[in-house]
Amino acid sequence: MSKSFQFSLILKGILLASILAMLMSLVFGALLSYTSLPESEMSISIIFGTSIFVAAFITAYQAGTRGLYYGLAVGLGFILLVLILSSIFWSDTPSWLKMGEKTILALVSGGIGGIIGVLFPQS
Repeated sequence: MSKSFQFSLILKGILLASILAMLMSLVFGALLSYTSLPESEMSISIIFGTSIFVAAFITAYQAGTRGLYYGLAVGLGFILLVLILSSIFWSDTPSWLKMGEKTILALVSGGIGGIIGVLFPQS
């Protein structure tokens, strides 16, 4: 039996990825303030990828099917949200190379999270 594609799950996944990214950024910001941990682009990519992976995992788990599609949709939706918000709040145009890297990271982590999310048995 095939379930229909649920757009509401994708929206919830994008919202979850946004909340997770903000929470992880706050924790990382506190660590930067109170420790001698160096700031790097790698840590931002880890926050970005982890939040998308977890959101795609949960979205695909709730859907129970089509994990790759749900994961890719969450990753693509999150990257589009980041692009829209960055164009609103920052006057500088983003580097195409950096946006390409972030897009690939979002799609890969979303796809893997979605596939793994479907593989977990539903209770």
